[in-house]
Amino acid sequence: MYQWFKYIFVFMAFIWSSVASAGSANVLIDQEFSLGLGQIASIEGEKLVIKFKAVLEDSRCPVNVVCVWAGNGKVELEIIDFDGQNKAVILNTEKEPKTTQLKRHKLTLISLNPPRIDGVSISPGDYSVTSRVERKTSN
Repeated sequence: MYQWFKYIFVFMAFIWSSVASAGSANVLIDQEFSLGLGQIASIEGEKLVIKFKAVLEDSRCPVNVVCVWAGNGKVELEIIDFDGQNKAVILNTEKEPKTTQLKRHKLTLISLNPPRIDGVSISPGDYSVTSRVERKTSN
């Protein structure tokens, strides 16, 4: 039994240090929230943490250009469930998947910001994602 307490303590210390070092926000279930690259959101009352890890692709159509295709933004998020499940997920702005399931929750990527502008580079630190976590309903 002592071993379990030891593992739980180490896990909680890791989570706390990650939240403290990366900048964090407490957000409400079923409401949109934004995270900058490396930032963490704790979902109030849900034992759930979301971290914006990386932008893997940004082929979105610049706002000052007419495109045949809207393009896609692909991001990596890390979901940390205090019940013991960690999951790295890849979500997209236009392609599937745009959502992912984790036990009792559904995470949806709403948007990737800032919008692209033709001829203007976006630094990694300028990116943010807007997402929403919903509690899944029983069928």
